[in-house]
Formats: sequence, C-alpha cells, structure tokens
Amino acid sequence: MIRSRCLTCTLWRLLLAAATATLAACATVTPGPFQITVRDTDDTVLEQFQFQAGSQDSLEIAIIGMCRVYPEATVIAEQLQTHERVQERCKRSFASMLTAP
Repeated sequence: MIRSRCLTCTLWRLLLAAATATLAACATVTPGPFQITVRDTDDTVLEQFQFQAGSQDSLEIAIIGMCRVYPEATVIAEQLQTHERVQERCKRSFASMLTAP
C-alpha cells in the first residue's frame, strides 16, 4: 500500500515537472537586441530604449525594473531580429513586493 502511494506521488511529480518545463519553454524568448517600450494606462509612451538581453533572466530583470519605476504601466519588449513580443502589465502590488522593507 505504501509503495503504491509512493509510485502515485512520483508519477504526479513527473507530470508536474513536465508541465512546468512545457510552460517555461513557451515563455522563453530569443536572446538579443530588444526594443523596450513603457506605456501609461492612456497609451502614452513613458520611456523607450533598446536593451541587449543575454538571457530570459536579464530581460525579466529589465521588465521588473521598469515596473518598479512605472508601477501602473505596460512594458512591451520586442526582439528586434525575430520580432517576438513580451508584454507585461505592471501591478502596483507586484512592484511593492520587490521593494526593501
């Protein structure tokens, strides 16, 4: 009985790991030059610049940084070679979670 539960738990863990890996693969973008555009709620461009992302993590850090500066904005990152787009709607609560106490 205990052995069958362990097998079931292992199967669920493998399924969860496979699902997580699949979702992570969908969210990744090609490293390279990006055009970062920050827009306000009324679609006004607040800031626009080019950013060289060496990895998915460096792009996420840039987006989080813009959300900290403009907590109610939308950040759009477009890969200049492949034209992949990442769009993130900043939330005030998300930005406040990242601030030091």
